[in-house]
Amino acid sequence: MEDREGNNQFGNDEKERYLREIFSEQQNTTPRTERRQKSQARQGQQGQRKQQKQQTKQQMQQKRMPEKQHQQEGRRNAEIRRKKQKKKKRRKKLFSTFLLIFVCFGLCIGAFQFFRSLMMPSNPGVGLDTGEDVSVTIPEGATTSNIAEILKEKNLIKSSFRFKLESKLNDYDGTFKKGIYTLNTSMTHQQIMELLQKGGEAEENYQFLIPEGFTVEKIAQKLQESEIMSAEEFINEVNTGEFDYEFLKDLPTSSDRKYKLEGYLFPATYTLYDGVTAHELIDKMLQRFEIEYNNSIKDALTSDFTLDEIVTMASIIEAEIQVPEERARAAGVIRNRLKQNMKLQMDATVLYAQNSTKERVMESDLEYDSPYNTYQVDGLPVGPISNPGAAALEAAIHPEDNNYIYYVVEAYGKSNHIFTETYEEFLQAKENYFASRE
Repeated sequence: MEDREGNNQFGNDEKERYLREIFSEQQNTTPRTERRQKSQARQGQQGQRKQQKQQTKQQMQQKRMPEKQHQQEGRRNAEIRRKKQKKKKRRKKLFSTFLLIFVCFGLCIGAFQFFRSLMMPSNPGVGLDTGEDVSVTIPEGATTSNIAEILKEKNLIKSSFRFKLESKLNDYDGTFKKGIYTLNTSMTHQQIMELLQKGGEAEENYQFLIPEGFTVEKIAQKLQESEIMSAEEFINEVNTGEFDYEFLKDLPTSSDRKYKLEGYLFPATYTLYDGVTAHELIDKMLQRFEIEYNNSIKDALTSDFTLDEIVTMASIIEAEIQVPEERARAAGVIRNRLKQNMKLQMDATVLYAQNSTKERVMESDLEYDSPYNTYQVDGLPVGPISNPGAAALEAAIHPEDNNYIYYVVEAYGKSNHIFTETYEEFLQAKENYFASRE
C-alpha cells in the first residue's frame, strides 16, 4: 500500500520476505508440475502400452477367430451328423420293431387259424348234405402220406397235411389197413380214420340196396333172400349189438319197442363182401346215419322234441307220404295235432303194429291194441315205424308252418293228398276218395 506521497508503506524487509515467499512458492510449484507431467506421461505410456496390448490381443483374437469358428462349425456339423445318425438308428429300430410286431401278429393269427381248424369238426368233402359214396383201394404197405394223397385225389379230403397231422395227433398213424373201402364225401377225417383202421373189404364185393322206408323186418327178409345172412342173425344183432355212437346214447330202452335200432338203419346202397357179418353191416348203416345226423339234424334239434321223436315223425312221414312236396306239409299236420293234444290217427302206425302190408286199413284194425297204434295212444308211437331217408328227416326237423289238421288221399290209385283245416272239409275229401273207388 502506498501513502499519499506515493511511497510504499512496506519496508524493505517485508518486501524481501514477500519476494522469498513468491520464489519459494514458484520453486515448490515447479516440482509438482513436473511430477504431474511425468506422472501423466507415465500414465500415457501405460495407456499406450495397454492400448497396444489390447490391439495386439484383438489382432490375435481376430487371427484366431476363423480357426475357432471353424472348430465350432466342425463341432456343430459333427453334432448334426450324430443327431442324424441317432434319428436314422431310431427309425431303423422303430421300423424293425414294427416289422417284428407285424410278423409276430401274422404268425399268431396263422397259428390261431391253424389250431382252430384242427379243433373244428372236419367235413372236407364236396359239401353235399348226404354226400356220395366213393370206392377207395388202399394198397398193402401204404403209408399215411400215401393214403392221404389217395383220399385227396378221390376228393374225400381237402388237405393231405391236415389228415396226416390229425392221424398223428390221434394215434391213428401207422394203424391203417389195406383193402377196398366205401367212403362218403361227407365223412369227417375222424370217421375216415376209424374206418381205415378196421380193415377194408375183400376183393369180391357187391352192392346191396336198402330202400327208404324199409323196416327192420323187411331188411332182414331181403338179406335172407339174397343169401347174405339169415334174418334171425340180423334181427338179433339189431336188438343186442353194441354200437358206440353219440346219437344212440339217449336212445329209449322201453321194452315196448319192437326193434332197438328201428329208424336208425339209414337206407342207401352198401358195398358188401362175401362173409360180411350182421354187426359189420349194421355198423355201416349207423355210420351213414351219423353223417346225416351231423350234417342236418344235430344243430337243428331244439328242446321241443328229442332226436328219437324227430326220427319217429320222419318214419311216419316216410311210410305215409310218397309225393316229395307233401312231406314238410304232413310234418306240419303232425305237429299241429300234437299241439292240440289230438290223436295222430295215422294208418301207417296201425299197419306197423300189425306187421301188415295190406293196402287198406279197416275200421276193426283201428282198435288193435299196440303202443304203436296212434288211433289208440296219445301222441307219438313208442318208437319209429320205419327207417326214413334224408328227405323225410329233413321234413321232420323243418316242418311247414300251416294250419292243416287232416289229410286224405285225393282219389283211389293216386299218391297225392288233400290237406284240410276243418273236420267238415276232411269228411268231404274222404267221401270223394271213397267215391273214386266205386
